[in-house]
Amino acid sequence: MADRREMLARLNPQTVRFDVGQGGGAPSLTTSDIAAALGMVPAGLGREVMEAVYLPDGALRHRPKLTEAVLAIVRPEFTRRARALADAEADLEFVQAIVLLGRRGMSDAQRRALQQRKVAVDQARAAAWPRNTYQHLSRMVDAVVQELASGNRCEACRGAGIVEDKGCAACKCTGMEPLPDRRRALAMGCDPSAYPKRWRPVFEWLLSELHQAGEVAARNFSRALSNSDYVPEARAA
Repeated sequence: MADRREMLARLNPQTVRFDVGQGGGAPSLTTSDIAAALGMVPAGLGREVMEAVYLPDGALRHRPKLTEAVLAIVRPEFTRRARALADAEADLEFVQAIVLLGRRGMSDAQRRALQQRKVAVDQARAAAWPRNTYQHLSRMVDAVVQELASGNRCEACRGAGIVEDKGCAACKCTGMEPLPDRRRALAMGCDPSAYPKRWRPVFEWLLSELHQAGEVAARNFSRALSNSDYVPEARAA
């Protein structure tokens, strides 16, 4: 079945008409129908992503809305990861202080506790995003939108990001066939050698979030085209 989001291209400025050349009959859906259905899709990240991918000419006029919607999901995630690292480091410092205050040789229990805290710090540091994430965010969003627009869907999950109610391991829930790291790095304007460790986790997280939000908007758009009594679908938290 054709992706009905492709109909949004009719809303871009055209040099041809879509209401002629069909054997004299009117098309089943006019540009007015499509615009009305788009207007029924709830405002927010999903709609902005869908328009950026399938209606780029129109989306350019309100790119700030996409930026605001992306920042609304990036900021709490960035903060959560930064706090997790700060908490892990504080726990490690606390255990180290206990060992020093004991003024005796380290016990086995203290040694285990210290090792556990070090491991926790390493894990939290690996999960934390670079401090200059916001400076790279605009280029990263552009790269993600371009990748979504490429239509290079993951074959394992058919673009859903989920296989048998579990996250797709092949695409890491992004719904897209992974591109080479170097291509993604160049698309977002970062050093290809730094991308795998510093930027890949951020990029894949953002790609997954924008893909899933766009899919919800797509289902709402399709239902709005088909059913005048449609109730918009809310994105799962």
